[in-house]
Amino acid sequence: MENKLIMKSYYQTIIDENEKEKEHPIKILGEMYMEEMKKEQPELSAIRFAQGEVYFLNQDYEAAIYKWQHPLDKSLIPWGQKNIADAHMEMGLLEYAEKFYKEVETDSVTLKTEVMLQLFSLYIQQDQMEKSVDIIKKAVQLNPDYADVTEIAKRYFESIKDWDSAIELAVNEAIRTESLSWFEVLEGYANLGVTSNHDPAYFNNVLVTLYSIDKYHFERLTDGLWRSFKQSEYYFRWLEEVNQLLLYQNMEASYNWRNLPSLFKEGYYYLISGRFLINDVSNLVQDHLTNWLAVSSTSDRLISSAAILAWNELFPSAMDTSLIQEAEQAFKNASPDQSGKEEGIKLLDSIKVWAEKEGLLEGLTEFMGPRLDEYKIEEVGPTRIREVIKDALAYISDQQAELENVILREIDWSEEVLTELHDFHQEILDVEKDKANIMISSFRDLKNKLMEKAQVKLPELLKNCSDLVKEDSDFSKLHLVLNEEMNNRMAQYMEKEVLAEFKSVTEEWLDTCEREFQESQMLFDEVSENINQQFKQEKVVLSGDFKILDDWKRDIERISRGLLRFEEVNILLRNNPSQLLLKGAGKLLAPLSKNKEMLLGRYRDYIENADYSEVAEEMTKTFTQQLQFFEESIGWDVNKFFFNPQEELHRIIEEVQAAIEEKNGSLNEMREQPEIYQDPLFLFELKLRHYDLMNGIDTMSYIGRY
Repeated sequence: MENKLIMKSYYQTIIDENEKEKEHPIKILGEMYMEEMKKEQPELSAIRFAQGEVYFLNQDYEAAIYKWQHPLDKSLIPWGQKNIADAHMEMGLLEYAEKFYKEVETDSVTLKTEVMLQLFSLYIQQDQMEKSVDIIKKAVQLNPDYADVTEIAKRYFESIKDWDSAIELAVNEAIRTESLSWFEVLEGYANLGVTSNHDPAYFNNVLVTLYSIDKYHFERLTDGLWRSFKQSEYYFRWLEEVNQLLLYQNMEASYNWRNLPSLFKEGYYYLISGRFLINDVSNLVQDHLTNWLAVSSTSDRLISSAAILAWNELFPSAMDTSLIQEAEQAFKNASPDQSGKEEGIKLLDSIKVWAEKEGLLEGLTEFMGPRLDEYKIEEVGPTRIREVIKDALAYISDQQAELENVILREIDWSEEVLTELHDFHQEILDVEKDKANIMISSFRDLKNKLMEKAQVKLPELLKNCSDLVKEDSDFSKLHLVLNEEMNNRMAQYMEKEVLAEFKSVTEEWLDTCEREFQESQMLFDEVSENINQQFKQEKVVLSGDFKILDDWKRDIERISRGLLRFEEVNILLRNNPSQLLLKGAGKLLAPLSKNKEMLLGRYRDYIENADYSEVAEEMTKTFTQQLQFFEESIGWDVNKFFFNPQEELHRIIEEVQAAIEEKNGSLNEMREQPEIYQDPLFLFELKLRHYDLMNGIDTMSYIGRY
């Protein structure tokens, strides 16, 4: 019945089978409706519901909604509400449809699932991804066995690349259904690499479930997850989890594992690569070796058993006795590796890389040179390669013993250099201060002398203008003539005398400054040479900014051009009492010849005895201001000349200070955690012992280190 309600074919259940082929369902249901109305208590619920279905199927959605909105039987009300929402969805009224879907109240799991699937479709149409994901997850959780609901969720998660949700679905369904198809889906995700951002523990239950179902698919899924985690930050955690998982499984010796042995080999070399301290990985290595031997086939147990025996020789009493015995038996039954020298060459290369990183590449290369020249490494046998590796490790061991003294000597050297650098820096600061004082004071002297001379000469020029007052002068206009001539004489003096002298003295000043800068550069060169000798490399080239001189020349030229532009100064046209008297007397007495001699004397006397200091200051005001601005900028510009050398020294000082701090840190670390420096050598010895066993090289057993 629920399937009929879902497909909106409930109406077929109330129409007589004989009537279906004769008349259209609308006509049949209409007749049934009228017939039912004749009864004293008509029961119209089923007919109305059925009529709504037929209207819906014929796309008359409004009529369908009308029928479903009338009173219905209690069992049909939730389905009617859902159908009303369907009709609004078909009409594109998605907001109304969502409202009606959410109002459906029912205990039917099927109806709840159908409502969720419809909402899922609605949210996709609205591009509401977050709601789509949420509702399809609820549908899966409510009714995972409902037709295609998990497949719909899977396809949707994949289409929007929501890999976290897709992985969660695959894990849950694989565990719930124990269907290999879901394990294969998860395997596909692992092969895509999208599982690598999960904590490895997340996959424990699904792997345990699969192990009990199918070993072949277990290995495939484990392989995919392993390779995925190998490229992520979770690789170490994965090794911890997968080893714990396998330790508690009943490992069948008869099963032939295809991929796990090589994966365990990669994992083992990762754990002993030197990235981790031995104490931090020893327990994991023991579990790892146990599982590695367990998954190795009888014919391929040489490398895993040799690894166990090598570990046991360097770190005795760490492993289970039964494991050692099993490894010894497996090793006895195995044949030595015929191509084992390749591993020896790889080990030698890894030692060289590590030595370079630790600052031992140059010494090791010089030490190994004669041995490598003696024979071609590619052509000799495993035993000769072992001798070369052993010599290399012996050299490194000696260097490690001397390492603390080397670091102490480097710290002492760095501190001496730092003291010298600070002295150089202070010396340059002092020189900058001295040069700035010299340049500022010398410019101030030339400025003051120039201005003092102008303050004397200009008033003299103006007083000498009394010779322009003559008997035939027009006294009514004489003050205007005099004012103009006085301005002309001052302008000529400024242009011919002051400007020429200014150019001459500033050229000398610039030459002096250039010599001072050259002396400073000689100091920079000397300091650079000392620093480079200390570091035994072209560490620094200190250079002053000589472009400052070009800037000064440009500024002085600009000031010079300013001297040629003058505004006329009001000298005799001011309103002081004496000038007013002369101007008034000139107009009043000019017509009277007998008063000319008196006026002539008064004019000459006034011009020769007037105070022209204010006029001279006004005439030179702009020029003086420009010189003052230039003087005030000299210190800043000198600092620019010294800026780069000081910055370079500051940079080197910080670099040396950082190096001292780093070396002190290394020294403290070496004293507090000697294993950081000792463990890499132990691990190289472990790999060498493994190499010996693999190649059947007879050597005395190693003395345990831990």
